[in-house]
Amino acid sequence: MPKKIPLIMILIAAALILAAGCTQPTSEIRSAGKLDGFDAFVTRTMTEYEVPGAVVGIVENDSVVYLKGFGVREIGKPGAVDPDTRFQIASVTKYITAQAIGTLVDEGKLDWDTPVVTYMPDFAFKEPYVTGHATLRDLLAHRTGLKEYDGDMLGRLGYSNREMLERMRYLDLPYGLREKYAYSNAGYFIAGEVAAGTDNRSWENLTDARILRPLDMTRSGAHPETLYLDDNHVVAHGGSEGNVTVIPLEEAALPAGGQVVSTGRDMTQVLRMMLNNGSIDGKQVLSKQTVAEIHTASLVAGRAGPLGDPDGAVCLGCDAYHFLGERVIEKNGALEGVRSIVILVPERKVGLVVIANKQLTVFPEAVRDEFLERYIDRSGVDLQAREKLNQKGWYSLLMSMEVPTDAQPAGIPASAVAGTYTSDLYGTMILTAGPDADTMTVLLGPAEYPGTLEHQTGDTWYLSWPNPDDAVGYLTFAAKPSGTVTGFSSDDYGPFARA
Repeated sequence: MPKKIPLIMILIAAALILAAGCTQPTSEIRSAGKLDGFDAFVTRTMTEYEVPGAVVGIVENDSVVYLKGFGVREIGKPGAVDPDTRFQIASVTKYITAQAIGTLVDEGKLDWDTPVVTYMPDFAFKEPYVTGHATLRDLLAHRTGLKEYDGDMLGRLGYSNREMLERMRYLDLPYGLREKYAYSNAGYFIAGEVAAGTDNRSWENLTDARILRPLDMTRSGAHPETLYLDDNHVVAHGGSEGNVTVIPLEEAALPAGGQVVSTGRDMTQVLRMMLNNGSIDGKQVLSKQTVAEIHTASLVAGRAGPLGDPDGAVCLGCDAYHFLGERVIEKNGALEGVRSIVILVPERKVGLVVIANKQLTVFPEAVRDEFLERYIDRSGVDLQAREKLNQKGWYSLLMSMEVPTDAQPAGIPASAVAGTYTSDLYGTMILTAGPDADTMTVLLGPAEYPGTLEHQTGDTWYLSWPNPDDAVGYLTFAAKPSGTVTGFSSDDYGPFARA
């Protein structure tokens, strides 16, 4: 589980009061009656979930009927969030990646159901059958058989995109092709590289050129540095209940899966286009058929949505479920310091975007629930109470290493464990004994990404990283009878051999 975030005492309520007069009115026409009291709901819910700042936008019948910033960009400072404040949109990026690839499908340069090896002959998965058959649809619907979140760390280790693509062949495939849904950022990285190679430019540049510019998303960009082009951008926040702190803003580990920077105003353009069959202001950005393909269910994923639709499905860059009989398209996102969500109800031509500058919060889902009940119908279920329970689950992620009650001393001393290890997937890991016998420092990959090892029990150690979104793991070391360490095994990082 992610390691506990260091916390400092800051009163978020004071910041919200400071920003109370800074919400941005809009000139867009309001949807009669549906949004009465909605400002108060958002403000109250932000306070309840201790969110410093957020932006909320609603589109109805191709018009922006609601667009407001709430709170502050950084806790304790007066800069207010407005509709043009830049945020990372985290995994909502995947929805835009599917759209960018869709423009290449429309031009006949790519096909959803052609094996990706057709476009990248040198690419390989670990299993030859998957290499020969996996398609863009499989990658974008998380159904290739890759393990959940496996390989995410590669994006922090200093490898080029080409090197990372080569290393994808070492990712485990614990599930069969098209057997089950397993969320994979690595799959999106592969899909992005297929598109980049086909379009002869980086995923970032093709996404800017094919989606963001045609939609006149003037303050958005697929390059991470877009966030810092001026001062009107958010700062990341994290923390547990009653304590919120500024934390380092995380960049997505792998491009194409979580790297886009945008604003509330710009994201309403995405909603307008996708709700209008790929057209916006007389410009056809995507064909009607491609929009339908993106929103088509590719695999049943299980319970989804506020009412737990048992037939929730994964589509291309988004998910789908039913709410009181209405089909809903949704994509949410999370990076350390930000939460995001987009919602579309295609039959009703309405959509929602929420972006907040705090992680480990269900605030976007709470606003989503209220939006669905206002625009579809009241469910008869206390959805907000459910979200409060969900929030407790999110806070449970703020955990440190769990030491068993019968913990055993290390059989292999830290001095013997220290050294250099290698992995086909991750490369070189250097372990150095720390100031005491129960801790070690870790440097991983060419960038020497830093982590920490803490002794748990026996010859098992707990691996963690400064960024709580990076996967932690337990490493179990093995040694010869002579005491020479031969390597370690890990469910999360696979085997490493002593160099």
